[in-house]
Amino acid sequence: MGRPRELVFLGAACAVLAVLFWEALGNLWMRWSGQPELSHSFFIPLISLWLVWMNRERVLASVGDPSWAGLAILTAGLASHIVGQLTSIFVFQHIGLVIVIAGLVAAFGGLSLLRAVAAPVAFLFFAVPPPFWVITVLSWKFQLVSSVIGAQMLEALNVPVYLSGNVIDLGDYKLQVAEACSGLRYLFPFLSIGVIAAYMYRGPLWHKAVIVAAIFPITILMNSFRIAATGLLVQNYGIEHAEGALHFFEGWVVFLICLAVLFGVIALLGFVSKPRQNAFEALSAPELPQRRPRRTGVSRAVALGAAGALAAGFIGLSQIVNVDSLVIPERKPFAEIPSEFPDWRSEVRPIDPTVAEVLGADDSIVVDLQSPDGQFYNLYMAYLNAQRDGRSWHSPRQCIPGGGWKIARHDIVETTTQDGRPFSYNRLIIESGNHRQLVYYWYDQRGRKVANEFVMKFWLVYDAVFRHRSDGAMVRLIAPVTDGASVREADERLQALMRRMEGFLPHYVPE
Repeated sequence: MGRPRELVFLGAACAVLAVLFWEALGNLWMRWSGQPELSHSFFIPLISLWLVWMNRERVLASVGDPSWAGLAILTAGLASHIVGQLTSIFVFQHIGLVIVIAGLVAAFGGLSLLRAVAAPVAFLFFAVPPPFWVITVLSWKFQLVSSVIGAQMLEALNVPVYLSGNVIDLGDYKLQVAEACSGLRYLFPFLSIGVIAAYMYRGPLWHKAVIVAAIFPITILMNSFRIAATGLLVQNYGIEHAEGALHFFEGWVVFLICLAVLFGVIALLGFVSKPRQNAFEALSAPELPQRRPRRTGVSRAVALGAAGALAAGFIGLSQIVNVDSLVIPERKPFAEIPSEFPDWRSEVRPIDPTVAEVLGADDSIVVDLQSPDGQFYNLYMAYLNAQRDGRSWHSPRQCIPGGGWKIARHDIVETTTQDGRPFSYNRLIIESGNHRQLVYYWYDQRGRKVANEFVMKFWLVYDAVFRHRSDGAMVRLIAPVTDGASVREADERLQALMRRMEGFLPHYVPE
């Protein structure tokens, strides 16, 4: 069979797969263009193609007969896509897309071709956007660490500062280390560059590992330096130097400094290697391996036709498991929660707009409660009809420190509900100055009350696939530990409140 005919079969298979992954590709475009920390992802497929083009002779020499293993890999990728549709968690679809590309390569040129281009195909995983909750968690952690180090740098420069969470108080001006200043805009593109640099580096494997590992401390230290430099400019020249074009320019300057520091690490590794080499010699043009083609006797037209038919079958299956089939149960709105405490005083508080925007809850409430005996409580609940399109929960442990509170203790309590079902919740003691609070929170998800975020995600996938539900809520209770009171007394009060809520909570969070 001539090559033009084979390319027609390849193009047809790619077209069918493009139809199947059309929604996932649209989500990729939206994430890459809409999130600054992911804007570099547009270049990752181009870099992969460049690696293949630079080694085209080796790649062509590795083309063998098609492998049925390619169809097995293709099936795994298509199954990941279906799981993504069932759960509306796009990361499964994006990962499935990369796996499908690997399967299509093996279905066209055999496992020898897949081994030859394994590096550029694997590099495509860096274009897969992390789930929103992962970015939220990383952002909070980077904000807090950068704030601490940045404040320490300012103190070393004899600038008086007071750090409260992620807010650096300079006296006349409070410098807030916002999400945009967390360092993730450096980390994600810097990580991709670092991995490519490690791949190009000519040296032992542990040298390559050091190059990749150095990315994280370099990012944190340089971002902390940026925060300290901004604080120093504010202290000496005014608040206008923390905003606008100079703030943006400082970010790009620091990113270039990150690249320079990474180049210095590579130069140091080259200096201590044997034989010694400079950084430019160490970073050679990447060479893909050449693999001996295998003869399987499988027709390329048959293999690619089977790939296209498999993808077409999954298109039909994807219509059956469309996310619109998710069940959204009936429930009472949280606005009626105060009526569940007729003998208590209650005051509904507005939710921070920033928190509301990030969470995107379908229903939420923050209410201050005062019992008849004068004890104070704070109740927060948020509910999602379906956890999709990036809307899901992130742990309060990530945002509590940002408000200036320190987590003095964290436990996970395993207990049971009054009817004997398993119930686990997080128990935190938080402190700020002389103030202490006791915090309980858990994820109330379709009849399960769980404390761990990863366990919650597992049951989310399971229930979306087998129960066609991904709704759920997060519940948080706070009781202040007042002067003269003990934490034990606060525990008793919150546990009594939880028992009272068990009676009416299923009306608001369906089981």
